Amino acid sequence: MQSLIENFGIDWKVLLSQVINFAVIFSVITFLVYKPLVKSISERRKKIKESLEKEEEASRRLSEVNLLEKETLKRAEEKAAGLLSSVKERAEAEGARILKEAEEKNKEMKLKADEEISEMKEKSVREAEKEIASLAKDVLVKAVKVNPSAVDEALLKSLADRTTE
Repeated sequence: MQSLIENFGIDWKVLLSQVINFAVIFSVITFLVYKPLVKSISERRKKIKESLEKEEEASRRLSEVNLLEKETLKRAEEKAAGLLSSVKERAEAEGARILKEAEEKNKEMKLKADEEISEMKEKSVREAEKEIASLAKDVLVKAVKVNPSAVDEALLKSLADRTTE
């Protein structure tokens, strides 16, 4: 082996120092660079895995919230439709009631107006009869040249009855 080492020109002192240098550098790199780097990569993978799991959980929850929102909106729309229908029915009923009251008031006012017209008509007829009686009395007085106090009411009434027939 000695001859082999001499043939290749290997100095055992230099080889030993290079092996020691390599071992020291390898140890330093392993402990100061490789292990922290592996640890950092491992932690990074763990964080990425946790982040992905959290993202999946957030997506699942978001889909649940969206589903819940849709259900809530659907229920709210159904409730609003029910309320709208109820309000519409009440409004129609109230409108019918108001219309009925207006018709009743209209009938009452018409009856009242008819009564007032009848009263006014009767009053006008009575006033006309009085005036006719007065005019007839004046005509008789002038025609007969009789004393106006001699013409009595019975005569005037009989004349008025004849003229109305």
